[in-house]
Amino acid sequence: MISIIRVLAKDDLTSIWDEIIRRKDELQSSLQKKGQLLYLTKRTGYNEASLFMHVKELPAVSELITAQLSKIKGVSGIWVIQLFRPKFFPLPRDTHTMKRFVITAKVAPESLADVYKQLLNPNMPDGLKKVYYAFTFHFYDDCLQFSLLADKEETVRKYVADVLAKMTGVLKTNIYPIEKTKPFITYDEWQAYAKEGVSLAAWNHMLAQFRQ
Repeated sequence: MISIIRVLAKDDLTSIWDEIIRRKDELQSSLQKKGQLLYLTKRTGYNEASLFMHVKELPAVSELITAQLSKIKGVSGIWVIQLFRPKFFPLPRDTHTMKRFVITAKVAPESLADVYKQLLNPNMPDGLKKVYYAFTFHFYDDCLQFSLLADKEETVRKYVADVLAKMTGVLKTNIYPIEKTKPFITYDEWQAYAKEGVSLAAWNHMLAQFRQ
C-alpha cells in the first residue's frame, strides 16, 4: 500500500522539511520491516511536505505519525492520502533537468475503469515521462492522481488539456508544480520498484533489500 503523509507547517516549512530529512534513518527504523520511505516532496505554493511511503499494513502509517511526525516542532496538521491501484513507471537515469508535476482529476464514477485503462498506455509526448498514477478518492472533486516529469510546464499543460481533459468521463483537472523532491531510495531501487509486472504485494517481499 502506498500512503502520502502531508505535514502542514504552522509557520516556516523549512525547519520541518530539514528535520524530516535529518531524521530519515530514525523514521525508517521506527517502521522496522513494515514499510519503506520513498521520497519527500513540496508542492509550489503550499506550506506542507508530502512524505511518500510503502507500507505492508495501514497501522504502520498511524504509528509513524503519532510516534514521530506529530512530535516535530512546528507541525500544525497531518493529512493522509491513500493510493489505490497505483501504477509506477521506470525512469531514465538523467532527469535532473526535468520539472515534476502532480495532476489530479475528477472522473465520473461510471468512467473510472475506462480512464484508468487509457492511462496504462506508456506512450507520452516528447518531453514527458510518467512517474506514477493511482486512484485516491480523497475528495469528491479529486479521485485520480498522477505525477509527471516534464522538460517545461507548457508541455504538461498541453498534455493535460489535449489528452487527459478530453478523455470521456474526465470532468476537471488540476496541475500542481513540485518545488523540490528528496528521494529516500536510490535510482536502481526505484527501477526495481517500478519494474513492469511487479505487484505491490510482491514488492512487500522486496523491502529487505533496502536494509542492506
